[in-house]
Amino acid sequence: MTILEKMEDIEKSLPKDQSIDYLANKELILNILELRERKNVLILGHNYMAPLVYQLSNENQRGDSLALSRYAARANNLIILFDGVRFMAETAKILNPEKKVLIADLAAGCSLADNFSAKDVLDYKNRYPGVPIVTYINSYAEVKAESDYCCTSANGLDVILHAAKEYNKDKVIFIPDSLMGENLQDDLDNNGHKIDLIYPGKYDEKFARCEVHEMIKPEDIKNIRLQYNMQKGAKDTAVIVHPECLKETVEEADFSGSTSAMTKYVRNHSELKKVYLGTECEMTSNMAAEFPGIEFIKTCNVFCQHMRRINLEKILYSLQNEVYEIHVDEDVRKKARLSIDRMLEIGK
Repeated sequence: MTILEKMEDIEKSLPKDQSIDYLANKELILNILELRERKNVLILGHNYMAPLVYQLSNENQRGDSLALSRYAARANNLIILFDGVRFMAETAKILNPEKKVLIADLAAGCSLADNFSAKDVLDYKNRYPGVPIVTYINSYAEVKAESDYCCTSANGLDVILHAAKEYNKDKVIFIPDSLMGENLQDDLDNNGHKIDLIYPGKYDEKFARCEVHEMIKPEDIKNIRLQYNMQKGAKDTAVIVHPECLKETVEEADFSGSTSAMTKYVRNHSELKKVYLGTECEMTSNMAAEFPGIEFIKTCNVFCQHMRRINLEKILYSLQNEVYEIHVDEDVRKKARLSIDRMLEIGK
């Protein structure tokens, strides 16, 4: 696809309410795409990016953490620019040590990752010797390095089951997301798996939560159902939430899953006419562009402050000057890669 074709594709793919923003930033976008081609840059775009940023990535280079991890592992480009948050860019660097990995703002953190350290992992190891540790991808390299497996919201249940079988244990440690841990334990119980999932907050005072998803309350879901006539179980409407939400919120939804699972659910239910997404708000904008025949309820104002640090101006500056590079200590990188490779080998 030529730069001109890509510009046309971006314009056509944006939600209607973004057309003015596109015209205002057209030159900026053009400069970014020219640098992308000239410097052989792979631009990976997370589902939570604002539409103008999200559309900079080609269709098969956008997605959730798991999909982008796999894209990063296959990358042949000289430079990878990760439009997401820092732990995601670190994952790309872990998988591609010989590549230059950039992020438009090094301060783009994560409330989950920021609240959990390698020392916390070691504390769990000491308290539960021999129990496998599955670490959510929303964590920094030092945490992944002390873990046995990495996982994402798309494959968490599969990785936990694999770890329990591999280690022949009926206990598995899951860190750092307290709310996702509780939802995963429910999944295990509901599917008849006799596994005790040990996660922050279950047997201790430690906890970590996504500051965005914990804001989505069950009463919010109930009010949306009433206001927009979206009865639970109806074939033509759906309330879909992320497993980082409160357990009670997940119970009020029609479906809970990763951002890729949300997309798959909508794609596989052609009868849908109205959808509410209980996740970061830019996901709603990006889905509305992909599925123009569906009304996406845009009542939320739940934005991730860290994801919003990534914008066109910072992306252009990073590419022009090849700055804001991600570095991971080599010993840490090698250990962290083991946990990521184990996840990728499971193939879910």
